[in-house]
Amino acid sequence: MDCKLKVDKRATGLKIYRLLESSELSREEIAEFLELTSPRVIYDWVNGTKLPSTENLLNLAKLLNVQIEDILAI
Repeated sequence: MDCKLKVDKRATGLKIYRLLESSELSREEIAEFLELTSPRVIYDWVNGTKLPSTENLLNLAKLLNVQIEDILAI
């Protein structure tokens, strides 16, 4: 069975980068909304080294007024 999906971290990072740039929100404002201790993790998402947690993904989609599918690249 080859029906398993896998999230492409690098492509997801690029999508997050584009969404953040078009939102005109600072990384600090986003970190504050998501209740992160530092905006550093957002840079990890954008660089494709890490993915947002499920909770952060849901809240990021809400903040940016997009669907989760608009953030994740499969």
